[in-house]
Amino acid sequence: MFRDRGVQFWMRIVLGLLAMVFCISIHAVYWPIVISLIFTFILMPIRDLIIRLVRYMTHRTLPSSVGIVISFFVLIVILTCMMNVILRPLLYQLNLLAANFNSIVAQMAALIAHLENDQTHIYIPEQVKQLINDTLLRIGNYGVDSITDVVRSLVVIAGTLVEFCVVPFITFYFMKDGSNLVTSFISIFPSAYRGRLNMVVSEIHRVLSRYIRGQIILSCIMAGVIFLGMWIMGVPYPLVIGLLAAITEWIPIVGPIVGAVPAILLGATISGSLALKVFVFYVIVQQIDSHVIMPQVMGAVIRLHPVVIIIALLIGGTLMGITGMILTVPITAVLQIIGTHLWFYETCTDREMENYGKR
Repeated sequence: MFRDRGVQFWMRIVLGLLAMVFCISIHAVYWPIVISLIFTFILMPIRDLIIRLVRYMTHRTLPSSVGIVISFFVLIVILTCMMNVILRPLLYQLNLLAANFNSIVAQMAALIAHLENDQTHIYIPEQVKQLINDTLLRIGNYGVDSITDVVRSLVVIAGTLVEFCVVPFITFYFMKDGSNLVTSFISIFPSAYRGRLNMVVSEIHRVLSRYIRGQIILSCIMAGVIFLGMWIMGVPYPLVIGLLAAITEWIPIVGPIVGAVPAILLGATISGSLALKVFVFYVIVQQIDSHVIMPQVMGAVIRLHPVVIIIALLIGGTLMGITGMILTVPITAVLQIIGTHLWFYETCTDREMENYGKR
C-alpha cells in the first residue's frame, strides 16, 4: 500500500512538472490571461467598494456588471491623471538620459581610473579593472543599440498590443463569472476531490490577490520615496530612478540592490560624497521597507524561505529573463500551495489542512 501511495505521489509531481513546462512553452498565449488576472485582482476591491457605496446611499443593490464597468472607468481616470502628471517629465528625462548615455558611461570609466591613480592609492586588481571596463563597454554598446532600435521596438509593441485587446474582455468575464468558472472547473473532477480542490483554489486566490495588491502599493511607495530622495539630493534623472525602483521592487531580495546601483553610479558622476549619500539613503529606505512597510502591507501572505526564493529567482531568470524573476514569488507560492496539498493528501484530514491554510 505504501508503494502504491509513493507511485501516486511521484506521478502527481511528474504531471505537475509537465504542466509547468507546457505552460512555459506557450507563454505568448497565456500572457493576456496573466494580465487579465492582475487587472481582476486590482479592480475587484474597487467594484466591491462601489457596490457597497451605492447600497449604503440608495439602499439598492447595484448589478455586478454595472459595478465592473464603473470600476473600469475609475481605473482609466486614475491612470490618465497619473500619466498627465508623470509621463511627460518622465519621457523628457528618458530622452535626456538616452542622449547623454555614452557621456555617463565615459564618466564612470574615468571615475574608475581616477580611483586607481588617486593619492589614497586605492588598488584595483587588474582582473577586476578589466571586468569593469568590459562591462562598461557592453553597457555603452547596449545603450546605443537600444536607442537605435527604439522605433523597431515600438513597431513590435504595436503588434503585441493587438493580442492584448482581448484583456479588457477577459478581465470583465473573470470579474463577472469568476466564481462560476471555478465551480465549473472543479465539477469536472470526482466529487470526492472537489472539497480539497475548492480549498486549493481559494487559498491560491487569497495569496495571489493579497500579493499583487500589496506589491502595487509597495511599488508606488518606493517610487515616490526614491524619487523625492533623489530629487532633494540633486541626483540626475530622479523620475527614471523612481520608476526603476518601482519595477525592481517586484524582484525579491536582489531587486532593491539592482535598483540602487544606477542611482549610486549617477551620484558618483557628480561627486563621491553624493554617491555615499545615495548609498546610505538606499540602505535606510530598504531597512524601513523590509521591517516596517512590507510587514504592514503584505503580512504573512508569502511563506517562502529566502533560499527557496533565490533558487526560484535563478530558475525564473534562466527560463524567462527579467519577467521570470518578477513572476518568481507568485509562481513559487502557487506551487507551494499545490505541493502542500498533494504531499498531505492522504496523510492529513481536511480539518488539518484548513488549520494549515489559516497559519
